[in-house]
Amino acid sequence: MQGPLKAVKIRVVGIVQGVGFRPFVYRLARSLGLRGYVVNLGGSEVEIHIEGPLPNVLEFIDRLKRDKPPRAKILNLFLEDVEVQEFREFMILDSLRLTTFRSVIPPDIAICDECVKEILNPQSRFYRYPWNSCVWCGPRFSMMYTVPYDRRNTAMRDFKLCDKCLRSYTDSRRSKEVSWSGH
Repeated sequence: MQGPLKAVKIRVVGIVQGVGFRPFVYRLARSLGLRGYVVNLGGSEVEIHIEGPLPNVLEFIDRLKRDKPPRAKILNLFLEDVEVQEFREFMILDSLRLTTFRSVIPPDIAICDECVKEILNPQSRFYRYPWNSCVWCGPRFSMMYTVPYDRRNTAMRDFKLCDKCLRSYTDSRRSKEVSWSGH
């Protein structure tokens, strides 16, 4: 990175589990050339450490609020200037259990328009697939065993993903666990 670096710790409180929030943060940070991490704190909170050039950090904060996933809801956003730690990349850390605010898992909702398009497209690998869903839609609450909302804590934990499904799972709509540390 060039120029002076700025580091900010951001704590986001709201509906940030089961809605693709951490992968969204990951992709946004990477697209802006920022480094650091995002971690689910275990309740309705996500912590983000972001560092990079000041204009990129400011754009990240703006887009974090503006471009969040459709089902995410930010109730509070706490910003704190912190020391630059010179991370080499941006990553999603394993979820913690430091609950300050109780988890808010969104209810099961109807399939989104993007998934419907895939089901109706004969060229899609999800053509006529009855259980198609992504992080923007589909079941949440009814498949939870415990928080945090990670695949390993849902009814899907016993279903191993094939290579194609794993790649699909890490795309923009299906991604819940992208570049996890320790995996």
